[in-house]
Amino acid sequence: MELRRRLTPDPVLAGLSLFSLALVGWFLTGPGGATVSWAVQTALDVTIAVGAWRLARLNTGHRHARRFWLAVLATGVCCTLGDGFQTVLTLFDQAAGHQPHVVQTGLVVLGMLIVVVAMVFHPLGGTGRQRLRLWLDAATVLAGVAVFLWYFLLAGVVTHGNRTDLAGAAATSAVMLLITVGLLKLMLGGTAPFARIPGLVAALGVAGTAVAASTVTLVTGNDDPGVIYVSQLLPCLLMPVSMRLQSLHMRRAATRPAAPARRRSSRLPYAAVVAVQLLLLAALLGHSGDLRIWGVAVGAVTITGLVLSRQTAAFTDNERLLSELDSRMAEVHELHDELHHRATHDALTGLANRSLFEQRLGELPAGAEVGLLLIDLDGFKPVNDSYGHHAGDQVLVAVAERLAAWTPPDGLAVRLGGDEFAVLLPGPAPADGLVAALERPIMLPGTAEVTVGASVGRATGSPADATHLLREADAAMYRTKAERKSAKPLSFSM
Repeated sequence: MELRRRLTPDPVLAGLSLFSLALVGWFLTGPGGATVSWAVQTALDVTIAVGAWRLARLNTGHRHARRFWLAVLATGVCCTLGDGFQTVLTLFDQAAGHQPHVVQTGLVVLGMLIVVVAMVFHPLGGTGRQRLRLWLDAATVLAGVAVFLWYFLLAGVVTHGNRTDLAGAAATSAVMLLITVGLLKLMLGGTAPFARIPGLVAALGVAGTAVAASTVTLVTGNDDPGVIYVSQLLPCLLMPVSMRLQSLHMRRAATRPAAPARRRSSRLPYAAVVAVQLLLLAALLGHSGDLRIWGVAVGAVTITGLVLSRQTAAFTDNERLLSELDSRMAEVHELHDELHHRATHDALTGLANRSLFEQRLGELPAGAEVGLLLIDLDGFKPVNDSYGHHAGDQVLVAVAERLAAWTPPDGLAVRLGGDEFAVLLPGPAPADGLVAALERPIMLPGTAEVTVGASVGRATGSPADATHLLREADAAMYRTKAERKSAKPLSFSM
């Protein structure tokens, strides 16, 4: 059943995939245009807002994560208003469709700033040198993003564009860099309110909205409006996909035990280095034929690849060693817990032993009032003599189970030794129902039904005077035992 559920495609993700295929076909072969493009963008904004609202509800009780998703919700609302305004404007004026209106741009930038502020003020994990490494990794990735923004977005505008185009490209690049900083802070800091895969999908979507159209045009040389619309809208589809993936991740995490977090070194800085090196080769391929430059470039890329491979191998070895260390530490903790349990609990019955009893008494404040019940079994020796010590052990286990069931959660059931038990209670020591519970018949498997009695002595006092408390309970127990001797002795039968 579990395997079938995993193999069954999620209907929401399947629907988004089908919508993506239909979108490509519509704009490349159908009557898609600016109005339809802005309308689809508005619908995607609504989907993002709804997804963020659902994730905010799933994170109820997690203050910082809920605040982040509420910020994403506000961003979705702002983008919906901006793109909706542009859709209406384009519907009445087709010429205005290709150039975003200042209202649309202002609302979208406002939405982006809201989520950037939320990411900036989200708690950052790590301390000291760990945090320094985090910022160095973030700076490396940020430098790589800046190189791509310059190559695909800014350089052409600086060379051939006007001031308006330059201002728009610079604003877009600045927002993209701010969003990248926020995403890197969350993903590298270990405090992200989303899982790794949904976060990467969302990062690709955010990056694609800024550079996808210009990248496709630059790489393919195709400036067909349909191709541009598709390259603008497909990255936006990654945002609802990432939110759905995050929602599925949270639902699965809620139905299974949380796995211990693995300590991994981030590969993002090295991915940025590789991407910039490949971009360098792509740039040289179209603009340089000098073999000397090509030799230096290929050598630099090769050396960089070798160094990164060596570093990746070192990371893998370190993570393997850390995993082994975590496993050994877990075994040590388990052994420590087991030894501590053996030292403080009775091996036969599982009840606390005298050592834990004395420890618990010593932990109580001296001015507190505690109650102590001391229990001695009557008629236990004849069971041992008639059925053997194995049967006697079964009787002791049965008595211990009943004693543990009777003891309240804030009390402590103890086996002091032999057939002598005790119960430590906060406050006075009532024994209502205890004797009746212990004197119920006990079935010995395949042999007989036996009954043992219980003499109970009660004492109340200060934990600071444990010796006096035990002496008083012991005296009370022996008085009770003496009073019971005149009664008909309890028996056991086949």
